[in-house]
Amino acid sequence: MPRMPLLDLLLSTMTPEFWTRCCERLLAELPEQQFNTWIRPLAAPLLADEGPGQPHSSVARMEVPNRFKLDWMRSQYGRLLEDVMSDVVGSPVRLELVLSP
Repeated sequence: MPRMPLLDLLLSTMTPEFWTRCCERLLAELPEQQFNTWIRPLAAPLLADEGPGQPHSSVARMEVPNRFKLDWMRSQYGRLLEDVMSDVVGSPVRLELVLSP
């Protein structure tokens, strides 16, 4: 049986269940108030393949509504989000936080 290309595999895991599993893990690791304030309002990230030869298998792009939240999320939760998403996907994920259009 041929192996599924990495991007197809990652995108197949990018279901509502993927973000739900990430949120369940984050809720277990963060105080509920912090989770509800900073994580719950976020939309599920878009996951893309970084391509061969890159240190991470994929990049998760998350949109945030303003510069304050972007800076806060990056400094306070960036590493935790990357670690949880990487664990759920099963390969390294780089988090990319961007401002919503």
